[in-house]
Amino acid sequence: MKYKVTIEETLRQTVEVEADNPALAVSQVEDDYNAEVHVLSAEDFVGADFALSNEDGEAKAALGNPDFIALVEKCFKERSNDISLEDKIRLAFGSIDNAIHDFKEHKDEMMKEETQYIYILYTCDAWHSEVSMNPIGTFSSLKMAAEFLRRNKYRFKLKNEEIEEFEMFQQTQGRDENYHCEMTILDPLPEIEERPQKDDTFYDKEFIYGDSKLSRRDLESLPDPFFTYDITDEEMETIVTETDEETRSRLRLSKDEHIDFDNERHEEIWWEEMEKAVNRQNVPYYEDID
Repeated sequence: MKYKVTIEETLRQTVEVEADNPALAVSQVEDDYNAEVHVLSAEDFVGADFALSNEDGEAKAALGNPDFIALVEKCFKERSNDISLEDKIRLAFGSIDNAIHDFKEHKDEMMKEETQYIYILYTCDAWHSEVSMNPIGTFSSLKMAAEFLRRNKYRFKLKNEEIEEFEMFQQTQGRDENYHCEMTILDPLPEIEERPQKDDTFYDKEFIYGDSKLSRRDLESLPDPFFTYDITDEEMETIVTETDEETRSRLRLSKDEHIDFDNERHEEIWWEEMEKAVNRQNVPYYEDID
């Protein structure tokens, strides 16, 4: 019987070039090779491989046989640890320079994912001049900064349309005192300790008493946020109960009257009593955690 056998000789020569990066170095040598600046000869011979050609009839039949393919896949997995790193790079990327390029891009993407942003809310004059910028709060998002303004719209004498303008342009306009928000990169601090993550259900669970409702997420989203990781459900229930009762007491509300969160005085007293109630439970602020 006749078989087709492929003979493959390998010539290898290493040259040194100056370039800005590995990809440009390879490209330069390739151009030089095409221009016959580098010519490989018998002196560069490093070996020869002999194998049945893929064009051979029996090889073609095997490559189309599912059982043969399954055996190849099984053996490849079993022997993958025996394959050298250089051969793995060649199989996965084609060449070491391609692998280095992909690795750098992967690192850049990882750094982008790890970058954290914060939003600083300022008061400023009518012209938004830098010298007039006075920081009044730090937030995890523009949405949370806008929510802070919305909750304090009576104190800051803000109209709903001005808050909507802030959400759209990150600033108010046409006022003697404006509000301006800037995004900046947060330099992450080392983790204090390894703690298992808690899911959104833990932070978003609402505790309700009377007219009041509160979640750990609310406490975490304040301009001076509380660290709520260790707050139990019982403590949250105590906080919302005391907040509601102390607010009603200060406002001298009857049993039939409700806390009016659209009323500036009601709202301010509620937030004051809520902070006092949280402090009574010894819940730390983030800035106080060592």
